[in-house]
Amino acid sequence: MNDSFNGTVADICQVELKTLLCGYKYSVFDGKTFVLEGHKGIASYSDVCIKFSVKCGAIAVTGTDLKIKCLQSGFAVVQGKICAVEVKS
Repeated sequence: MNDSFNGTVADICQVELKTLLCGYKYSVFDGKTFVLEGHKGIASYSDVCIKFSVKCGAIAVTGTDLKIKCLQSGFAVVQGKICAVEVKS
């Protein structure tokens, strides 16, 4: 598929193109809350780094005092002092 087609489908579905292609979306709010939609499970967990599996690889959240506040199928909320989010394909 070409980028124009994918972009059109993303617009129709009102999602970001990356979400359509890789199946996940994340946001960080005020450096204290990380929200992830579309995860496939927890790959590793500590109070300084939480790594989630996603369709196209993994997402690692690093910081201090990290805690998973909500974990559901495909949805997670992490709170703490978030220093970085790294997407690994």
